[in-house]
Amino acid sequence: MFIIGIPKEIKANETRISLIPEDIAKLINNGNKVYVQSNAGIAAEHTDNDYINVGAEICYSTEEIYNKANLIVKVKEPQVEEYQYITNKHTMITFFHFASNRQLLDHMVSNDVTCYAYETIKKINDNGVGYHPVLSGMSKIAGEKSMIDAIKLMFSDNVYDYNTQIAILGVGNAGLSALNIALESGFTNICLFDKDYEKLKKIKQEKGNNVSIYEINSDNLNNLVKNSKIIIGCIYNTFNGGPTEKIITTKLLNEMQKGSIIMDIAIDQGGITEQSNPTTITNPLINYNGVYISCVPNIPSCVPVVASKILSNSIIDYVLAICNNNTEDYPELDYGMGLNVHNKKIYI
Repeated sequence: MFIIGIPKEIKANETRISLIPEDIAKLINNGNKVYVQSNAGIAAEHTDNDYINVGAEICYSTEEIYNKANLIVKVKEPQVEEYQYITNKHTMITFFHFASNRQLLDHMVSNDVTCYAYETIKKINDNGVGYHPVLSGMSKIAGEKSMIDAIKLMFSDNVYDYNTQIAILGVGNAGLSALNIALESGFTNICLFDKDYEKLKKIKQEKGNNVSIYEINSDNLNNLVKNSKIIIGCIYNTFNGGPTEKIITTKLLNEMQKGSIIMDIAIDQGGITEQSNPTTITNPLINYNGVYISCVPNIPSCVPVVASKILSNSIIDYVLAICNNNTEDYPELDYGMGLNVHNKKIYI
């Protein structure tokens, strides 16, 4: 039997909660016991009483949550301070991003923990196209917020040059959301760079002459990086949680225009530049020779109410399936499946 624990997120500036009260009620009505750490949902405007009112019990420390629960449902990867509480009794479902955190992967494997990573849950639609039902909602928020922030940083005096070249590298959910913000803001020189050129042609046909499209190759990449003042980096490797390729080398960074801004949305998987390292919402920028790189790994936490609801709604069926031991009804949970050294499942 699974006893569910919802810890308070302790990653820097993380304000989301994994499950909102309405979805906790579904678990309790299913016969599950749920513990929520005190004030875990406060930034998302869900009080302890909101959780008590649907039948959850409140714990007052991270240690207590891990001691009482054997299914841990989180937003972000466990922090080093939490490792001491995680044992072989635990199953965990969260954003793990193992590719950029070998220490975390080693701890999960050595402690025989069953792990489900949100970022590798993949479904195939009726047209045979894969999509990530949990990651996509957060990616949309990240894309929108990154473009908004980049525009604010570039034009802090609110005097806009609408012909400023913007490059969006990778046009999935995040890239499309960033594109829409740029178009809605009035920018007229937006360049899209993606491996799926047929998709790019359809986007250009829909969005019009303010959008230019480029196939993935070294010449196009070099040209775009050198000539764009705003770069939104959305190229993201979700296959088995693999690391993102460092497509913007230090040599290429040195050839960029001073004052340019790179929003590295792929930082959770290691980032797209050779100078990328995780930053925080309160201190987001790396200044590399006059080029600014934003590497915030939890951008959706800027809007915790909306982001928590989207995340909770996207994972509740999976949490119920784990509790009911019927994960076979959700083959997408097996998409990133591997085996750890003790032959327990670890979904990476």
